[in-house]
Amino acid sequence: MKYLVILILSQFLTGCANPGLTFVNSIALFDNYDLVSNLKYGENQSNQLDIYQPAGSPKATVIFFYGGCWGACTVYGREEYRFVGQALTQQGYQVVVPDYRLYPDVLFPEIMQDSAKVIAWVNENIAQYGGTPEKVFLMGHSAGGHIAAMLTVNETYLPSELRQAIKGFIGLAAPYDFILDKPYLVKLFSDLNYIESQPVHYIDGNEPPLLLLYGNEDRTVYPRNIINMTRAVESQGGRVEAHTFDGVDHVDILAALSIPYRGSYPVMQAIAAFIEKHRG
Repeated sequence: MKYLVILILSQFLTGCANPGLTFVNSIALFDNYDLVSNLKYGENQSNQLDIYQPAGSPKATVIFFYGGCWGACTVYGREEYRFVGQALTQQGYQVVVPDYRLYPDVLFPEIMQDSAKVIAWVNENIAQYGGTPEKVFLMGHSAGGHIAAMLTVNETYLPSELRQAIKGFIGLAAPYDFILDKPYLVKLFSDLNYIESQPVHYIDGNEPPLLLLYGNEDRTVYPRNIINMTRAVESQGGRVEAHTFDGVDHVDILAALSIPYRGSYPVMQAIAAFIEKHRG
């Protein structure tokens, strides 16, 4: 079963047909949560989000940004991440999964404008859905982790009242200190200088707690990202937890949230323990 799930999730995350995504999301349908879909948080057509509601009052709200090379790779929309919503609602957390504008239609500053609007919308509206605006965690996989990290550590993207509501950041195989070694990366970040594109540059020790999750078989995001980010936070006296999972690659670490694969590696356990530690 483990290898079947790895195969089918690898297909959808790398741009092939997505029968595996249909499979894991079909399994995720059978659980005790509610889904509120197609809520608008901005004026663009892509500015919509879904909310997964756990049984009972949410213990915290997790905003999950999916990856896909900021749009340069094949990207599936928010509705394809039901398995992430199911995994977190099972732990008692409310989950917000937004869509956002993507490259090449826009460049990185516009992507971050949309992402910041998501945070503002949650702060203003999540209480209507049982959430607590002051108990928000940002989470993302791959490029989505980069977006969430920038919202967490770069003070220019959010006003102080929104930053103060962020209890922590959870990054799955996210790039924090990387090289612009592909043509699309050069174009995507062309409105910034190189340093401004790197989350590691903004660490000052005052950021919310960070949970960095990585697999030692990842050949997409290299180890230097989690190593350098961890060192930067520790050197500034900040709060960071870093976990590297043996035998896990770039796809596995997200696949580990799906029901068939969840018992293979303790990714969900690490996430839940981190949220419980910092949700207050």
